[in-house]
Amino acid sequence: MRGILVGALSLVLVLVGLSAASAAATSWAVVVQNGDRVVQVDLPLLSISAGGTVAYQGPAMSDGAENWKSPKTYAGIPLSAILSEVGGMATGDVVSVVAGDGYTKRLPYAAIYSETPAGTPILGLEVGSDGEDAPVLVFLASDERFSNDDMLAALGPDYAHYYGDKPSTTGLLVKNVAYLIVNYDGASLPTAAENVALAAGPAEGVVLTVARGGETFTYTMADIEAFESIAAPGTFTNSAGIDTTATYTGIPFSALIGNAPSDGTVRVTASDGYSMNYPVSQLLDRSAGTWVLAYKESGWYMPLDPGYLRIVQVGEGNPHFTSSLSARMVERIEVLGEYTAYTLTVTGETTRVFTRSELEAGIGCPCHTATATVTSKGETATYSGLPLWRLLAYVDGGAAPAADQGIHYDDVDFNDKLIAEGYHIVLTASDGYSQTVPLSLIARDDRFVVAFKKNGTFLDTSKDGAMRFVFDDSVVLSEGVSLKSVKFLVSIALVKD
Repeated sequence: MRGILVGALSLVLVLVGLSAASAAATSWAVVVQNGDRVVQVDLPLLSISAGGTVAYQGPAMSDGAENWKSPKTYAGIPLSAILSEVGGMATGDVVSVVAGDGYTKRLPYAAIYSETPAGTPILGLEVGSDGEDAPVLVFLASDERFSNDDMLAALGPDYAHYYGDKPSTTGLLVKNVAYLIVNYDGASLPTAAENVALAAGPAEGVVLTVARGGETFTYTMADIEAFESIAAPGTFTNSAGIDTTATYTGIPFSALIGNAPSDGTVRVTASDGYSMNYPVSQLLDRSAGTWVLAYKESGWYMPLDPGYLRIVQVGEGNPHFTSSLSARMVERIEVLGEYTAYTLTVTGETTRVFTRSELEAGIGCPCHTATATVTSKGETATYSGLPLWRLLAYVDGGAAPAADQGIHYDDVDFNDKLIAEGYHIVLTASDGYSQTVPLSLIARDDRFVVAFKKNGTFLDTSKDGAMRFVFDDSVVLSEGVSLKSVKFLVSIALVKD
């Protein structure tokens, strides 16, 4: 049998490198459980024996709108082959497919072992040109189109996915699958097994650099564990509204950043280059819990992603925080000067003033962000931030999230009616410079971005301001339409001609 007994959820999904042409060069481990039988299956050791191209259908939000998504090509392993590692399923069984962040979909026996309109369910390892979301649950429909009717016929209404009250096959795409559990009762995930150490922590060497007060300090994992640490529960809520609770062990930030100014900033950089800014006052605030740099989750060292070091909030009251505030793969911490507040004012039928904390928490979640490749003066850079059209959905007179939800949006929030009514957008900089953009140009197009980062790091506020409007090089402008980047962006207005 290929596999070993398994431990905590955070340790079972390990992704090291990627080569779509050679899955053997990549390591994906998934926990498979049926009753008392629990194994960790190293997926590349199984045969990649299924594949094909399939298009998924999203929710039909209006009559005649089929809402088909672009087809993608997948290659992977049938769920039936993976489940055979624990003896397969019996008639009447249901298997839960659980992602690393807790997102779960349940599939009945017939969907795995019978011919249905859904086709063959697989865990895809080769996903298009990359494997960022692998392993991913995919249904290889025989006609290469997985429709909502196919889903209902194959799974029935109890196991189908719905967006509101509309069936949608796209919700069955469970990404970064970590567990396959037969007849999962939802009470707990498999616990650590006897005499098995799934992770011994990172290799020897520096895992963290801290820069403060003009000095730089480096720490190995042994150094980090020598700090006075605390162990307590904490719960983060992901963008899908799913809570994940664990007991984290880590160093309180007060021990790491020293006597930092209360109005200062802590910049955190991950091993993949991602960076995020925190107000010192936030990291030192213990009213709801203690912010720590965690190196263990539920008693286990974390793998490189989401570890080896991760920022979480813990305490006796099991504090809740959004996953966008939980920086992962931390390798550098810098204590900077004053934390300067800024806002973005968006006006239309209503007005919404976004604070710095709202905006930076928003771009902390990949589900909200967009990128634009911009070439200027011979230099090509990648900017990341929030899609312009999605920000307009807060003030365009249509549906909009409540203010206490921060950055949060759905496609249906955008008011398409304003396009035909001749609305345009005015982008204004702090010095009064403004630019007018037709709403029809940017509507439902993520290539037009209110950027906060350039090449993965926050903008140089002395050159660009806190925010900058940019658009991707792939944008083709109609004759007579002129468009430029807007630095030092402070406001966006939705105006009718």
